[in-house]
Amino acid sequence: MPRPDLLLWDESGDKAEGLTRPVTAPGTGTRMATACDRIRDAILNGDLAPGARLSQVRIATELGLSRSPVREALRLIGREGLVCSAPGRQVMIAPASAADLDELSALRIKLDCQTLRASARDLRPEDLAMMRTALGRMEAAGPGGTDAAYEKAHRLFHLTPIRRAGGRHADFSARLQLHVERYRRIWRTGSGPQSAPDHRSYLAACEARDGETAARLLALHYARAALMLIARMDPSFEPVRLRAALIAARQGSGTS
Repeated sequence: MPRPDLLLWDESGDKAEGLTRPVTAPGTGTRMATACDRIRDAILNGDLAPGARLSQVRIATELGLSRSPVREALRLIGREGLVCSAPGRQVMIAPASAADLDELSALRIKLDCQTLRASARDLRPEDLAMMRTALGRMEAAGPGGTDAAYEKAHRLFHLTPIRRAGGRHADFSARLQLHVERYRRIWRTGSGPQSAPDHRSYLAACEARDGETAARLLALHYARAALMLIARMDPSFEPVRLRAALIAARQGSGTS
């Protein structure tokens, strides 16, 4: 299973946005990891569309690889849930829908917000420094919030406090964030005008080790971003799960 620190917190990565640059890395493991990065990025960007069937032969040709590292890369990405099996032993990109985003966002609120209530007090100075650095990079990337620099910093910002809950928890939260990021990048919603003050208020609560306030602010931030996406995807859809999770998060913090 991919470690979230390798998947999301690599400070030196230089990911390509498509499948057009040949891979020249000599080692099999390196070729597989590079294939994994390139395919994942293409899925997150929507270059490989939701529901599309994949040809391992075509991907291997475009990457300049044999089928073996591509097959292993797709297996690992399948564990993240970004690809799934299709009839005839084919692989397809995971479908996307407002209902799926509703469920993802509700689960993310339940998991991450409850975690913060327990783990905010354990945040270390280096965690907070990392969050400040990530926020600075996000703000430097501009208000659009869909380019690679922003996304990398955004992952780091949100997952840094969560990883204090332990590796398994951080891995699951990382995968949820990856799925939500896919929706945001495909539908090009960007970070939204409220995102910057949301992030600054959330950071301030983390700096104070105030788990209750941090959890409440995070729930509102997640819900606001998801509702903006759902409205763009399907304005008639009612996000029942998301609204229920938000209410529970607010009640859990003692907020009416």
